[in-house]
Amino acid sequence: MRTRLLAVVACLVVQGCAAGPTSAARSEPPPASALASASALASVSEPAAELASAPTPADEKVPLSARWKLVPGLPDDHNWERGLYDVSAASPDRAWAAGYQGWEDGVEMTLRHWDGARWRRSPAGHSGSLSAVDADGPANAWAVGGGAYDKPVALQWDGRSWRRHRSPLKARDVAVDGGRVVLISSSQAVQGNGARFVRKLVVSRPAAELRAVSAGAGHTWIAGERRGQPMVWHGSARGFEEAEMPVVPGGGTLGAVWQNSPSDVWAVGHAGESPLILRWNGVSWKRVELPPDWRGGLTSVTAFGPRDVWIASLRIGTTPRSVVLLHWDGRTWTRERSPSPGEVTRAVIERIPGTSQLWLATSIVDGDSESIVTYRRG
Repeated sequence: MRTRLLAVVACLVVQGCAAGPTSAARSEPPPASALASASALASVSEPAAELASAPTPADEKVPLSARWKLVPGLPDDHNWERGLYDVSAASPDRAWAAGYQGWEDGVEMTLRHWDGARWRRSPAGHSGSLSAVDADGPANAWAVGGGAYDKPVALQWDGRSWRRHRSPLKARDVAVDGGRVVLISSSQAVQGNGARFVRKLVVSRPAAELRAVSAGAGHTWIAGERRGQPMVWHGSARGFEEAEMPVVPGGGTLGAVWQNSPSDVWAVGHAGESPLILRWNGVSWKRVELPPDWRGGLTSVTAFGPRDVWIASLRIGTTPRSVVLLHWDGRTWTRERSPSPGEVTRAVIERIPGTSQLWLATSIVDGDSESIVTYRRG
C-alpha cells in the first residue's frame, strides 16, 4: 500500500489515546440494527482550529475530535515537494518516517527519526523515494524504496547507523520480524536477513496484485486482490499458501494488513465506495460488518491488541479535508474525524508501543504539489 507516485504526499503525525471516539456500532460482526448513532460534534482546540476547514459534507456527522494539537515538525515542512509515505514506531522515543523531497530528476529519499521530543533528519543519501518503513524494536528497522530509473534500495537500522543492502526488487512494503525481513513488490515477495534474500512468492499480474505485508512470530501475511476480489497469502515455516477468502459482492480490494497474533489478523480496504474489513480468527477469514451508511476506503490499520484496533479512512471519489478514524474496542465500532490539515489524499496510522498513543501520516495538497503538517492527539 505504499507505492510512490510523482504526485502529492505530505505528513500529518499524530499521537492519541486509545480511548475516545463516541459509540457507533456493536459486536463483531455487528448487526446493523444494533448500531447506535454518533454523538454530537466535539469542539476543536485552538491550534487545530487555525488550520481546520469545512469537512466533506458526507463526513459532517462524524464527531470531530478536540484532542488534536499542532506539533512542530522540521523547519521546512511547509515547503512544497516533500512528503512522508510511511511511519513506524518502536517505542515512545523511537520512530521513523520515510518519504521523499525534491522534484522530477531531483527527487531524493528522506528519512526522519523521532527522539521522543522532536523529529530529526536522518541522512538517506539516495535518489528516488522511500515507500515504506517498519521496525520491531529500537535497534531493528528497515526502510525500502527506489526511483523509476534507480536501483532498489533497502536500508537497515541496527541501533547505531543505517546500512544499505542490495535489494532483489523495488519494494512497495516491508515487514520486520526479528532477524527476518520480508519485502514485497506488486508481484513478488522475498525474505531474508540483508546478506541474502530468497524469493518466496510470485503472483501473475494483472490478475493478482500484492499491496501490503505484516509479519510477526514467524508468520507473514500479504494482502492484495485477485480478479477484483480480496486476496491474502499466509507464510509460515511450511511455506506460503493462498487463504480462502469470503466473496465480496461487487468485488473489493485490500490495501493494508496487521497481525496482532497468528490467530488474530486484520486486513482492510474497500468494496466500491464502502469500507471493507476482513478478520482472521485462527480458523477462517470473516467479513466484519459495518453500518451500511459508512463510506470511504480504509487505507491503514494498526492495533494495540484484539480489543483496541484503529483504522484510517478516506472518502473515495472526493478529496476530503479530514481523516475519519474507526476504532474497535472489542464490542463496539466508533468513529471520529481529525481536524482538517487541508485536502487529504493519503492516511497511514501507527500505534506507539508502550503507550496508548498513535501516529497518523497523511498527504495534503499544496497547489500542484504537497507539504507537511503535524499534529498530535492528547
